Amino acid sequence: MTETIVKLTSTDFDEAIAHLSVVFNDPNFAQLVPALYEPTDRHMGCNLAVRRSGRIAAIVGVFPIDWVVGDTRLKLAGIGGVSVHPDFRGQGLMRLLMDAAMTEIERDGYHAACLGGNRRRYGHWGFEKAGVEAAFVVTENSLEHFDRSTLTAGHEPFHIEPAADSDLPAMHALSCRRPIHCTRASESFPRHLRNWRRQPLVLHSSGSRVAGYACFDPQDASCVDCCFENDAALRSFLAIQTAAAGRPLRMFVPFIRDQQFAHLEALADDSSLIESGNWRIYDWPAVVGALLRVKHAATPLAPGSCTVRIAEAHRPGAPATSDSVTFRMSADRDVSCHLCDDPPDIETDGVRLLRALASPLPSDLPRSASPLAQWRPLPLMIPMQDRI
Repeated sequence: MTETIVKLTSTDFDEAIAHLSVVFNDPNFAQLVPALYEPTDRHMGCNLAVRRSGRIAAIVGVFPIDWVVGDTRLKLAGIGGVSVHPDFRGQGLMRLLMDAAMTEIERDGYHAACLGGNRRRYGHWGFEKAGVEAAFVVTENSLEHFDRSTLTAGHEPFHIEPAADSDLPAMHALSCRRPIHCTRASESFPRHLRNWRRQPLVLHSSGSRVAGYACFDPQDASCVDCCFENDAALRSFLAIQTAAAGRPLRMFVPFIRDQQFAHLEALADDSSLIESGNWRIYDWPAVVGALLRVKHAATPLAPGSCTVRIAEAHRPGAPATSDSVTFRMSADRDVSCHLCDDPPDIETDGVRLLRALASPLPSDLPRSASPLAQWRPLPLMIPMQDRI
């Protein structure tokens, strides 16, 4: 049977949400990720679908993300809503739509693609579980030496409230200051803050100025999108919200040793590194170069250089976009990453290199790639509120 793949439109919104709600066992999938699903042609047109007997049988979404890594803007494809209705499983529909999605991503010139889900399943399309971010556990004991007089002298200089419309411009400005972030249009910014049913909480000063914010999940007391103007604001948020939650907070931040990371590292009772998702890189010099520069800006990298040749591992029967790519990474006062014709220090495929560069797990890099061992893991991630 020859299947017809269509792009959904605004008129398909209700049916698509009903389909996704069934597949993901969620009573209202549109409320889970409101920034992605709206009844407009622009939003719904990101979804590829197959119909059977007039019904939506399967969906795969390809959502364009403007990914800002330091001073570099990259075009990232977020794949999500990968779903086959229970009535149509086992008929190859997910593979069909994923093949179409990958063709679209390669055709449209994305620098990289990411998605959540099963590593082995998506490895068929060249993805690897990678990326890294830090999770810090902060308890009341963590803060026992914190000077709480700043919270009680006269009147509270800081207090936490749910985000209001009047807070959004200042919150948006803080969000854009992060070394790695995704561009969020002003009109969609409030919906991003509520993705994954998190609650945006704002830290106000005594004059009601926005001093920081985080998106809080009351189910597990986790905080993401942690944006604070300085250490005092971060400490005050931790002290107030730890007491209000009555349990330890889990603070998720990029694995970049900037001031916020260092402060959380000093305060936390516990910490861990977690993988950020399944990734596939298309433009290696652009993506790796941007990540190296961001890491170097926070903590200078050890001087060195390494030339890598990647022979891409393509799916059986799929046309290769290129046989190989060779690029050179170097760090000294500045960081550079560019295509070259030099003899490589190592030859590998994209999956192995991604695992070596951007996984929290130990790597099997050879001695000829010793600079990479000192530079890894790269902070490959997007904020949780932007995940698909």
